[in-house]
Amino acid sequence: MKKSTFFLLILAICFGYSAHSQDTLRLFGNKRTPAASKRSENTTPRYNSDIKTLTGPGQKVGFYVGFHSEYSQIDGHDAFGAGGSIALVANHSLAIGFAGKGFFSEPYSSAAGTDLKYNYSGGYGGFLIEPILFPKSPVHVSFPILLGAGGIAKSSWYNYNYPYEYTQIEIDDAEAFLVAEPGVELEFNIARWMRLGLGASYRFTSDLDQASFNSDIMNGFTGGFSLKFGKF
Repeated sequence: MKKSTFFLLILAICFGYSAHSQDTLRLFGNKRTPAASKRSENTTPRYNSDIKTLTGPGQKVGFYVGFHSEYSQIDGHDAFGAGGSIALVANHSLAIGFAGKGFFSEPYSSAAGTDLKYNYSGGYGGFLIEPILFPKSPVHVSFPILLGAGGIAKSSWYNYNYPYEYTQIEIDDAEAFLVAEPGVELEFNIARWMRLGLGASYRFTSDLDQASFNSDIMNGFTGGFSLKFGKF
């Protein structure tokens, strides 16, 4: 009698352990009943771990590298410039980055019949902000604004003919300035990764030292073209 009672007790313990083990596997396994899934979804709090950004969810961020060539006048003399830019493009419609330009004017004579000539050269650069209207259109408009600083130099050109012909260039004076250059550009989407732009801008600078330069010698219109490569 005692043996049968002991045997039944062992069976009951084993059955209870087995049932407990199956319940544990069901609770922590991958399979759940629909009722349990629904109950879990209704009672489990939801947390949004996405990082919020300035451009907002679902917005696009691209970039471009640009190359520029332009024409202007400095002190009434033809001047040519070239430069580059690099910028991030937020949601296709706003580019923010940096731009820089270099320039030089054609040599000119201070008086008729003299071999001594002068020219201006220099460069400037700074922060670039460029709103873009209708960027997905094949032809659209952008408004680049450059804010920064630069410098200009006035140089003398001496021509020597003996024993060899050569030109010696000496810097007479140089001056630094602050610059703001707003512009407008008509852009063409040549390819998804390339744009061609035709534009114009107006260059404003701080006053230069009147002992060496006209104070507003750098102020004036510029016109040129650009090529941009990147992900727009």
